[in-house]
Amino acid sequence: MPLNKPSRRLVIAGAAAFMLPLPGRALTPADAQTYVQQVVDVFFGILASSASQATILTRFEREFTGYTDVDVIARTVLGPPYRSLSARQKRDFSRAFGRYLARKYGRQMMQYGDAEITITRTRDIGRKGILVSTQVRKRGQSPFLLEWQVSDRSGQTKLINLVIEGISLLTTERDEIRNLLAARGGDVSALTAYLAAQ
Repeated sequence: MPLNKPSRRLVIAGAAAFMLPLPGRALTPADAQTYVQQVVDVFFGILASSASQATILTRFEREFTGYTDVDVIARTVLGPPYRSLSARQKRDFSRAFGRYLARKYGRQMMQYGDAEITITRTRDIGRKGILVSTQVRKRGQSPFLLEWQVSDRSGQTKLINLVIEGISLLTTERDEIRNLLAARGGDVSALTAYLAAQ
């Protein structure tokens, strides 16, 4: 990417707030590296497609929500109000938020479909998961660092965070979602409807 300010904050869902304590796991750095390589191949393969933008975004949404732990992200960005939701409200919010994230960042990332992404480092960060560092290079632009945080918190290996050159993207999303909620008087159903329409 490198993303132009402030758009570099709008590439993918991720953030330091995602660095949540995780339970014991069997995921190894090698597993995480393999997973990230697969995610990179799938995501950027779709974004490099010559299909229409609508088709690309539909495909990207399906893969993004499959490779990302949307439920964990949704719970984290919404914060305390999430705990008071019914099971159905939680499900509806997660679905709407996942779609919103996928389409928002899919649009932002489309210009990087032809970028070269190389894994440069993989490290176990203990209970926070495994962090896989990649270098992103696009012709005519300076390379930059994109880090993918992975865990098997949900019972399956999933992407739970992305950090671009030290910028915590989930923090940006958390602040935005909470501002959107406040603008709707704390009505999560209204927020869910808004996200679903984006």
